[in-house]
Amino acid sequence: MSGFDLSAYLDRLGLTPVPVTAAGLRDLQRAQLRSLPFDSITPYLGGTPDLDLAAIMQKIVHGRRGGYCFELNALLGAALQALRFPLRRSLARVRKGASTGGPRSHLMLQVTLEDGLYLADAGYGGPGPLTPLRIDSDAPQQAPNGRYRFWDDPISGERVLDKWTGTAWFPLYGFDDAHVGDMDIAGANHICATWSAMPFAANLMLAGFDGDTRIGVFNRALTRESPEGLEKSEIADIATFAALLTGELGLRLSDEELDRLWDKLTAVP
Repeated sequence: MSGFDLSAYLDRLGLTPVPVTAAGLRDLQRAQLRSLPFDSITPYLGGTPDLDLAAIMQKIVHGRRGGYCFELNALLGAALQALRFPLRRSLARVRKGASTGGPRSHLMLQVTLEDGLYLADAGYGGPGPLTPLRIDSDAPQQAPNGRYRFWDDPISGERVLDKWTGTAWFPLYGFDDAHVGDMDIAGANHICATWSAMPFAANLMLAGFDGDTRIGVFNRALTRESPEGLEKSEIADIATFAALLTGELGLRLSDEELDRLWDKLTAVP
């Protein structure tokens, strides 16, 4: 884990070292999701995120930027390893409500504790759980930001994560126990950042938490999803945009970067 600084990471999250327990895992994931936003700015502006752990630390922990799953869950995984949590990496197929998934493009973690197997994920840009869930249970599970369940897909052989919408179960992504190495992650990162069939180069996606309320941005569409309900609006101008990114989401961006993002968002096709 060359390049990872556990003390700096925990300071950024406002945590002290956590025990290797389900409660410790919960506190770590929840603190990261509330402190380190999801941001697809690098691929949106034409770059490919650097997955060197020192580069991720510099960008997100010290530079106060966000990242997407390959960066955010690399940090979470490094912290869990440093704290001696047993874990394995998995590459999931995102479904977004579909009956089948796309390519293996979402990095997530499976953590084995004395009381069972847990999903740990602080890098899913969609409406994932704020706290870890038991993978080895089929029963619905309540997180602070919603109700979730796992089920086995007999066609793909995947374990699928759903979220309850209030009227139906909505599949988020599916995964299996295939070995995931560094080159698998590097390839998936390249595909996500550069392939036109993936959403990242063409769409700005941001997400963060204010307490238990999830703040989500897809281009100029803004959603706030709380236990009380869902609010939707459109980002009207650059002042509102800048206040959202640098204020509520806590991203450190220059005026030039904000201008580049807004210019691309408002460009006429």
